[in-house]
Amino acid sequence: MLTFQPITPENEAHVARIFAGDEAQYWVHYNTYWLANSRTVPGVEARLIYEAGASEPLGFIAYGQHYADEALTEAVPDSLEIIHMVIDAPHQRRGYGREATLRAIRELRDWPGQHRIVIAHNPSNGPARSLYESLGFALCGENYDGDPLLELRGDPL
Repeated sequence: MLTFQPITPENEAHVARIFAGDEAQYWVHYNTYWLANSRTVPGVEARLIYEAGASEPLGFIAYGQHYADEALTEAVPDSLEIIHMVIDAPHQRRGYGREATLRAIRELRDWPGQHRIVIAHNPSNGPARSLYESLGFALCGENYDGDPLLELRGDPL
């Protein structure tokens, strides 16, 4: 079971160490960029991903308000996003990406109000797209970077 833990002075050094392992697939802004945004942009949360009982995180996630622009100034009404997720290279291909995505969906569904949930991915990252589609996400357009944007249309939980 995975948990999302707040980033504190004691665990913050892990944020910059978590790396997907493939420069070509590590396409979004670095974890530290999203950590900084979580501290200044309304509605953006950043967390470290831990396996229950572990002392070291296995990933990083940012989620929350969906924005239409890269400057994160144009909030899309009633739309939430799994903005950035990285499972550290040594922990990949063990189902953690699926489990973390499902956990993020559960957490976003608990936010007040009715929201659609979206996620984007690098067009060259076929495994990510396959994962998201298997969970009920379907292509709905492009994000501000021109990457495929998918909307959750099913109920994976």
